[in-house]
Amino acid sequence: MSLLDRIHGAAIRTGFALWYGWQPYGRHTAFLERSQWWPWPQLEEYQTAKLRALLTQAYANIPFYRQRFDEVGLCPAAVHAPADLIGLPVLTKAEIQDHGENLLARNVDRRRLHQDHTGGSTGHPLAFYQDAGYTAWCNADKLRCYRLAGYRLGQRWAFLWGSDYDAQAHKGHRGQLADRLVYNTLWIDTFDLDVEMLAAAARQLARWRPRILVAYVSSAVLLARLVQERGIVNVLPHAIQTSAEVLTPDDRRLLEEAFGCPIFDRYGCREVGNIAHECSAHQGLHVLAENNLLELLDEADQPVPPGQPGRVVVTNLNNHAMPLIRYETGDMAVASAQPCTCGRGLPLLESVVGRVSDLITSPSGRLLHGEFFTHLFYKTRGVRQFRVIQETRHDLLIELVPGPGFDQATTCNLVEQGIQQHGDPAFRVRFELHEHLAPSASGKYQFTISRVPHL
Repeated sequence: MSLLDRIHGAAIRTGFALWYGWQPYGRHTAFLERSQWWPWPQLEEYQTAKLRALLTQAYANIPFYRQRFDEVGLCPAAVHAPADLIGLPVLTKAEIQDHGENLLARNVDRRRLHQDHTGGSTGHPLAFYQDAGYTAWCNADKLRCYRLAGYRLGQRWAFLWGSDYDAQAHKGHRGQLADRLVYNTLWIDTFDLDVEMLAAAARQLARWRPRILVAYVSSAVLLARLVQERGIVNVLPHAIQTSAEVLTPDDRRLLEEAFGCPIFDRYGCREVGNIAHECSAHQGLHVLAENNLLELLDEADQPVPPGQPGRVVVTNLNNHAMPLIRYETGDMAVASAQPCTCGRGLPLLESVVGRVSDLITSPSGRLLHGEFFTHLFYKTRGVRQFRVIQETRHDLLIELVPGPGFDQATTCNLVEQGIQQHGDPAFRVRFELHEHLAPSASGKYQFTISRVPHL
């Protein structure tokens, strides 16, 4: 790190302390650095107190929730543990679409709220509102997540980010000047990436030498393959934080081999912010329990035990303007029964499996998640990118982007044999070759897509 970088970083940290130190964002940042080390009973007590306050606000000021609570006999003041929410219906994306305005609290000024959007990758576009309290806590938790990956405020960092919505603030001379002078950031828009754009990104990263690279999983994986194919050796971040898409064990191994640095996975969504993040012990993802109450439920809306996948249902504890109480994200995850050896009291997820819609249902009824297919493809050579689309119960379309060393007959035979031997022999598999596989409207890349209802 050069002397100029040290001076620049120190200036950014000083500016943050002077401007934000006394504001909620700065105070929450300092609080979260302490609270993560609390024992779980203390964290759960804190979480439950925030939950009661949120439920009280919702009951008093949002008729939608008053009716919902009354129907199941839920009294906010009587909630003494998160388990007391069992029986309250989960909140679906369709309900937010249908009742969005009725989910806004009557005691807030809408003009002071931030409207956000999501859903381009799930087919369920949503518009929702977040208040200043939510924003301050969310930003503080983001900073904690970056620190968990070894980043210190003011250091150089870079983003390989696929959201065109997020990229707007980084476009133009003004955005780029703010990135370099104020935030010490290199922003690379990967909304619709091709090979030459990726090669240009590698050159930029080699010059920038960020402390941390924050990336969509698919963007980082494509970059890693290009780095290996072309023998590029000077893209050397100290750490990579992946997000937005499922990080499989094979993806992690590829990134570690290509860049020679630790990988830290982050899980969250726009609706509720960050949900879980990996620490340097790499034993799972810590649930960020001070800001979100996470439940993993089965199809009967009952909690699943550790080690079994469950539907992710989240209650954000900070957004009092438009509470999302027991919101079903559409994802699936697995909880760990073990505490982390790092000493933090925050509980662990073993893994985030993916979206419910990403699961492939075989003709015999077996559910196959994306990792099943990544294992097949990491045994082949020359596949730069793939996508599996289930068109009917029996029909799989596999789209491939060839790379150096690709042999179509060998690859297709190996993959089809693997699917029929280890997935279901009744599958009918066909292949298509493409120069490029575009992401969804959100910029996220889904490598498994099912158009078949799950049993």
